[in-house]
Amino acid sequence: MTLRRLSLAVAFLVCATVAPALAQGPSQNKINFTIDAPFELKGTRVVLPPGDYILFQLVPQDRNLFALYRGTDMTHSPVAMLRTVRIYHDLGRLPGKTNMILDIDEGSIGNYAVLEGWNVPGDWGWEVVSATPRHSLVNASIR
Repeated sequence: MTLRRLSLAVAFLVCATVAPALAQGPSQNKINFTIDAPFELKGTRVVLPPGDYILFQLVPQDRNLFALYRGTDMTHSPVAMLRTVRIYHDLGRLPGKTNMILDIDEGSIGNYAVLEGWNVPGDWGWEVVSATPRHSLVNASIR
């Protein structure tokens, strides 16, 4: 009877440790980047100053919605919400390092670089489809 209880206890412990590992869902991506020149958000006329920024996936179930934070913490409201689509690479040609994809908007007054997307090492990238800036930025930063 003691051997039976011991084996039942071991089986229970194994199940208790394996179940949480199998229940883990997709993780949220967080990309820190620094830019040394002003840049524009795609589809807006909002120009952001140089500095440190964080791109963070808000909801694990919506892999294409990112919040753009200014600075190194995420305690304040995001500067903008970015809707993206995935950039698919061939499996043998996945990027080896993080790469911000910027393009020059020749139609803008200041010829600012526009944030078009980014790549993550060993994974596919994201292309910005639309950006929704924080309401206070729309009134203050349009150039």
